[in-house]
Amino acid sequence: MKNQENKIAANKRLAELLGWSNIAEVNGALVGTPPAGAAESRGQALVPDWAGDWAAIGRLAADHQVDVLHNWGSVYGRWGAGANCATRAAVDHIADDRDAATRMALTLAVASKLEAGQ
Repeated sequence: MKNQENKIAANKRLAELLGWSNIAEVNGALVGTPPAGAAESRGQALVPDWAGDWAAIGRLAADHQVDVLHNWGSVYGRWGAGANCATRAAVDHIADDRDAATRMALTLAVASKLEAGQ
């Protein structure tokens, strides 16, 4: 249950950083108003499940040039290079599922990069 809560929180934070508004949880999913330019949504749409769906996070990670590092049983989402490299770990997901941990690490890394204004 904690991982589900973490996943929802990560998706919500990333949605906010990407310009979504009026975000609400409905039966374990998030809905909200997409960023400007999504008039076809009629003001409400399903927020992508970046932390749970490769189709959603794959494109976003590529667009934001975020990569992943598997090291000693941990998974890290990374952006930047050299002294400017920032990492974000998804340590609490490691024991459950490496696939889920990788998606979460990428989601957190994209959010971290956006928070840093990058």
